[in-house]
Amino acid sequence: MGVTTGSFRHAFSLQLNVIGALVLRELQGRFGRNNIGYLWMVGEPMMLATVISSLHAVSLTGGAESGMAPFPFTLLGYCLFIIFRNNFNRGDHMLEASTPLLYHSMIKPLDIIISKWIVDVVGPISSLILLMAVGVALGIADLPVRPLYIFLAAALISWLTLGMSMIVAAYTYESHFLSRFVHPFSYFMVPLSGAFVTMDFLPRWAQKFMAWNPMMSIFELARYGQFETASDKHFSFQFVLATCAITSYWGLIAVRRVRSRIHVY
Repeated sequence: MGVTTGSFRHAFSLQLNVIGALVLRELQGRFGRNNIGYLWMVGEPMMLATVISSLHAVSLTGGAESGMAPFPFTLLGYCLFIIFRNNFNRGDHMLEASTPLLYHSMIKPLDIIISKWIVDVVGPISSLILLMAVGVALGIADLPVRPLYIFLAAALISWLTLGMSMIVAAYTYESHFLSRFVHPFSYFMVPLSGAFVTMDFLPRWAQKFMAWNPMMSIFELARYGQFETASDKHFSFQFVLATCAITSYWGLIAVRRVRSRIHVY
């Protein structure tokens, strides 16, 4: 029993080291070391979030009337949505492009997916924290009334995204037909995700359909954590947890199956 536990700990520690090395490689390849280097991981989504949130803060007044200030409303939705968008889109032919890395026996397809997922999660969440702090300092945002709910929403969208990126990476491997649907799907999810609209803003007939969208529940949870006036009747922990678990299981099975078809030259 002690040998088994020790072997597991050694294998787990080894895979953590592999993922850490892949994360550093991903940062180096994506952002380089010039100028601010790895800080672009936070700077890039932060610049985009600043522009979009500022535009909405200037042009929208409906959010303020409902007790949800436009700047934090849009910032929260965009930073969490970009976690999904970046990971989902990057899953397209991810394994095919990273095949040379699999020449090393310690590196598995799942390690590659997780390393890219970590980079695309840390950046938007860091941007959200920094920009929300700036908004509070400028008086255009208030401190979250239930901050733990925001972190829970970030964890859930990250978990759901990991499962979906595994599915995309597995099914788009050597399939150019399926890869053509990846980016259009992410575009359609901009209005359908619930990132920029609350359930209370929708008509009753639309609420019935959106209730089956796990992302809508996640964004409702995030807004409940940020705003005092946000409703807590439109999100379901059980539904979101079940969806995340099923998606992750599906993704793991898909990656395991495609692993046998990856040929390393």
